[in-house]
Parts: sequence; C-alpha cells; structure tokens
Amino acid sequence: MARIFLSGASGNVGKALVREIAAGGEFELAGGWCLEAGEDLGTLAGIAPLGVKASASLEEGVAASKPDVVVEFSAAAVMEDNLECYLRLGADAVIGTTGLKPDKLAELGARAVSQGLRWSALPNYALGINLVAKFLREAREYYPYASVTDRHPAEMGNAPSGTAAMLAGILSEREAGKIKSAETYDGALGADIGGTQVFAERLSYPGPFSGHTIRLARKDEVITISVDDFSSGVFTGGVLMAVRKLLSSPRGVFITSFDELTA
Repeated sequence: MARIFLSGASGNVGKALVREIAAGGEFELAGGWCLEAGEDLGTLAGIAPLGVKASASLEEGVAASKPDVVVEFSAAAVMEDNLECYLRLGADAVIGTTGLKPDKLAELGARAVSQGLRWSALPNYALGINLVAKFLREAREYYPYASVTDRHPAEMGNAPSGTAAMLAGILSEREAGKIKSAETYDGALGADIGGTQVFAERLSYPGPFSGHTIRLARKDEVITISVDDFSSGVFTGGVLMAVRKLLSSPRGVFITSFDELTA
C-alpha cells in the first residue's frame, strides 16, 4: 500500500484528501504538515481520529515518515521552499499549490528530473477545467480574442490563480486580436499573459469556491465558458490519479499536463 504525506493537510484540499485516503483503502496516510501541529489529521478533516499527527516541521515530518509520495497543497508563499525541501530529501511529489512563475517551476522540475525524482505539477487537478483546456486548444485557432477571469475568496494567496495563468498560456499559443483601447486607469484591461487578458476577482466567496470564466470572440460571436467548483473534493480524483501515475513511472519524470496523466 502506497504511503502519502500531505503538505497542507488542514487546507480545503488537504482535508478532502485525508477523507478520501481514509475511506478508500488503496493508500495509507503516512503523515502531514500544517499549522495545527500535534493535532490528529482525521480530527482536523472532520472524521474519526486516524492516529496520525500533524508535524511541526515539513522537513522532519517527511524525513521521519518516509512516504512513497508527498502531496503538496500548502500555500503559495511557501511553495518554493517546500519544493527545495523535497529536492533535499529526494522525495517524489504531486504538486498542486500554485504561485510560482513557469520559469521557476521549470527550473525546479528540471532539478528533480536530474536527481531521478518523479514529480507532477499541475495548476488544477479537476476534470472539468482540464476538459475545457482541451477544447480551448482546438477552438482558439478560430477566435482571435480571448479573456480569462478567475473568481476566488478574498483570502486567496495569489492573483491570478495558477489555473487562470494556465488557461491564458493555452490561449496565447495563437496570435491575439488587437485591442485599440488605452487604459485610463492602470490594470483596467487586466494582466497581459502572452496577449491574453486575465482578470482576478476576489470577493467574499466561501472558502472552497473556485470559479473560472473564459471568453472567446470573433466577429459577431462570443463563446462564454464558466467552470465553478464548490468543493475541494473535485480535485482528489486527479491528485490520486497523479500519485498512481508517478508510482508506475520510471525515475526522472516531470508531469506538467493533465493529458500526461491519462496517457
């Protein structure tokens, strides 16, 4: 039975994963790291105690528990430090926390591959948004104008979301339509990611909520696609799919797209 260590075990995704692991019987919870050091991870997730306590130190917790895979869902502010920790410890990892720029993530991923580690780093592990991404790759050829808006709670650590940046990257693979408007207020046209307008809306949404709206436009036609997720449970299937994929992969692999998980 594969053993999983959860970084960010008391977050929305972390708690959903604790419940999924406890109920599934396929994986074993090796340990976890979060602010609630010493607390039982089952109790934190709202289920019966599991006898697995949250570690006060990420590095010490991973080193002591010797998991098969670390699942990283802590916070954007500590993501780079955490990935450096996994490199030092030689840990295979499924990485879901966003906030790093693509060049920094690529650099860390290349180091993982050079060390013979197996990493998966996706901005979003949910099925819906990844199916939309597949459609965008096909449709973008015919729609020169595009924008992305992400909607998250005011407590969200980064803006835009990693998912919004991923979608903008896909849309920016084709030349964008020309916008003649000049901003009279800075940021009115959103962030420019490769020529795609990206907007981040932060309001008093409930904690687990995540929303993304994509608009594609050509002359006389606009397509609007919205994906709203109301529970962090939408991510657990993809995360555990990534765990299975890594454990069956050869050493020295860095997965960065959902298509690679299903190949």
